[in-house]
Amino acid sequence: MLKGRVTMTYQTKQLADLAGVSVRTLRYYDQIGLLKPAWVGDNGYRYYENDQVNRLQQICLYRAMQLPLAEIQKLLAQTTDQQVVSLQQQYQALLQQRKHLDQLLTLVQTTIRTQQEETTMNNDEAKFKVFKAAQLAQNEEQYGDELRERYDEPIIKQSQTKYANLSATDYQRMQAIEAELVTDLAVLLKQPTLDDGLARQVYQLHRQWLSFAWPHYTATMHRGLADMYVADDRFIQYYDQRAGVGATAVLVESIKKYAQD
Repeated sequence: MLKGRVTMTYQTKQLADLAGVSVRTLRYYDQIGLLKPAWVGDNGYRYYENDQVNRLQQICLYRAMQLPLAEIQKLLAQTTDQQVVSLQQQYQALLQQRKHLDQLLTLVQTTIRTQQEETTMNNDEAKFKVFKAAQLAQNEEQYGDELRERYDEPIIKQSQTKYANLSATDYQRMQAIEAELVTDLAVLLKQPTLDDGLARQVYQLHRQWLSFAWPHYTATMHRGLADMYVADDRFIQYYDQRAGVGATAVLVESIKKYAQD
């Protein structure tokens, strides 16, 4: 004999305890229309059934993913197929976050071990090796597709290998050159005269910075990178946030003026 689905009914407090949320939260979800009760009794009590329990489970999942309530409301209004696609996208994003966190955890562990064992050159090299690997993974995730539109795969691989093999000393020099570049960019931004020696120096500093990772330098490659800078908001923000709004544009103009074949 076939049996129908058993319907469970919960009052607000019971459902709150079941889901691990507060009664106040359920009342707020009702207020904004995110989770309405199945029905309200003559006594004013809210009652929730299987459909509401399932919906609350979805809400709790999305909240655990730190999605805002307004976005959750839109997701729950989608068809099942659309929700599956959205969940798949969120799943991939979470995988990337986990990968990044794993890299950071490895770096922290290495740093702790280095400090416990007393700092030596070997430990420094190991520490920087992990850090550079994390940087390469992050760059690949953020800019890999764009770089492959402009540069051949062998060049990208050679660049990644060169960066990964930088010594701690070279890495520190690379960081120092970038800091000097940002400082000069901030000054040049206030008086953007490309015929000034400072604009040429900005170009030279950026070229030196690239030399720590690029397998070889050509002016054409440098100008191509400059084009990518102004075409991508992420690059614009990188320099604008460090040297001032408009710094990326000034950097690109300096590169295009002085990077000549």
